[in-house]
Formats: sequence, C-alpha cells, structure tokens
Amino acid sequence: MDREDKREFFRYSCDKPITFRILLSPKQGGSKPDMVSGISQNLSASGILFKSDILPEISSVLELNLDYRTTSICREIEKNAMTVDDKLIGKVVRLESTEDGKYNVGVAFIKKSERLPPEIKDILK
Repeated sequence: MDREDKREFFRYSCDKPITFRILLSPKQGGSKPDMVSGISQNLSASGILFKSDILPEISSVLELNLDYRTTSICREIEKNAMTVDDKLIGKVVRLESTEDGKYNVGVAFIKKSERLPPEIKDILK
C-alpha cells in the first residue's frame, strides 16, 4: 500500500501565499513573534504542505494564516481543525529540502478534540 492509499482525506492542490509563526519549538522553546511567508503546495482537511525559506523543527506548533475558505474542502477543515482568530493551529510532521534551497514543511492540523499544551494557550491569549 503506498502513502496515498493511507490518507484519510483528499489532498487539494493549491499554490497560494500563506504566513505562519512558530508558537512552540521543542528545542528552542517559546514562540517566534514574527509571521513568515510561504507558498502552499497542497491542502487537506487534516493538514497542509507548504514551501518556506524558514525551517521549523519537527513537532513545532505553528499558527497558520491562509485563505482556506476559498477551497472546496473548507467545511471539512472547519469541522475538524482547531482555529484561533481564524488561523489554523498545526504541528510540523515532515520536513524536506528542495532543490532551490527552500524547505517543504508538512503540517498536521491539531484537531478541535485535542488539548493544547498550557504554554501554547498562554501564547494565544
């Protein structure tokens, strides 16, 4: 069974600007207050793959600002994913270098049913 067969949600190909900031980095702790730009590659109800100049750590928690409401999977994202002030919250689950010196960053959205660590709750207040 290949990777595509294991996916619960269809991946929607998109090429749109996004911004994100690191809310929690496992090794560096704390948040990075600045928003960083990226370009989305694909989007599903459970996560996003985007390209960035910045390499966050695996397991970092990100706040993502993207225009997902214009996609056909908007309802699924809103039903499942945690949002704060219209920004999606997700955890970095995959990183890879690209030939142009940038990084592909795979993020799994944190589900509404999951609990946020207290330090993230404090940052989002």
